[in-house]
Amino acid sequence: MAIDLSGEEKAAILLMSLGADLSSKILKHGFTDDEIERITGVITDLDHISREETDKVLDEFYQLLQARKYILNGGLDYAKELLERTVGPVKAQEILEKVSHSLRQVPFQNLRKSDPRQLVTFLRDEHPQTIAFVLAHLKPDQAAVVLSELNPDVQAEVARRVATLDRTSPEVAKEIEQVLEQKIASVASTEETVVGGVKSLVNILNKVDRSTEKAIFEHLEGKDPDLAEEVRRLMFIFEDIVKLHDVSIQRVLREVDTKDLALAMRGANKEVNERIFKNMSKRAADMLREEIEYMGPVRLRDVEQAQQKIVNVIRRLEESGEIVISRGGEDAIIV
Repeated sequence: MAIDLSGEEKAAILLMSLGADLSSKILKHGFTDDEIERITGVITDLDHISREETDKVLDEFYQLLQARKYILNGGLDYAKELLERTVGPVKAQEILEKVSHSLRQVPFQNLRKSDPRQLVTFLRDEHPQTIAFVLAHLKPDQAAVVLSELNPDVQAEVARRVATLDRTSPEVAKEIEQVLEQKIASVASTEETVVGGVKSLVNILNKVDRSTEKAIFEHLEGKDPDLAEEVRRLMFIFEDIVKLHDVSIQRVLREVDTKDLALAMRGANKEVNERIFKNMSKRAADMLREEIEYMGPVRLRDVEQAQQKIVNVIRRLEESGEIVISRGGEDAIIV
């Protein structure tokens, strides 16, 4: 049974399951010489591994990987909630205890507990590449606050660099860490870490206000249209509500405050408004039209905030699995 195996035996089974090419790269970059020697010895001594043992080791590895992802994206409470829904409270606690040690080695872990407005003061005068490197390590909520407070021209440049960090050489990453080590005591690891990329930027932009989002897209479209299009394909903005299935729109409307909806639609295009009205009862649609008509002048910022509230509802419903947001042209469905 996999539960009776030692950590080195589990590592050996996992590596054997991944194949020689991938395992050799993992050993080279993820283990010390002494650890490699011990694990190799275990692999040599393992006579026969049952399918059941292999499956349990792979399942445990997947659970730990998911737990680590949940914690980094939403914090310990968020991870605990999701894991308890998936595997129950007892198993969730066991997984969190196992993954807690590895989290201590995550770069910028202490910064992830900091007030993002304090980080703005610290990062404001740094080079855009340095800012991007730090933002890619922060929680999306934190990074969004920092990005929103930066100068508009710097915002776009930082956003572009976050999206292209996967193409940053290890030497550049190491140099950035060395600069930060002089100012932040929490930076204790200089090993290369996979961060950034387009999805990292999308996670950040999904949390910023719409004014910041629009400004960044305008700059990106002028400087790197292909990147802007790639980011936009992965994002969901208020106007994208027309891409949702009718049943999904109806589900969203049940969660939305009527005043927010009226304000959001005041600044939306005809296609969006018609699609929303289509998914309401005639009486509700007539009342909403009347409220919009007699609303009077409104501030653009208020309209954008209302739209963002609705987008947040949509993203929350997607995260909980109640709706699926269309990606790459596929129809959204209820799950």
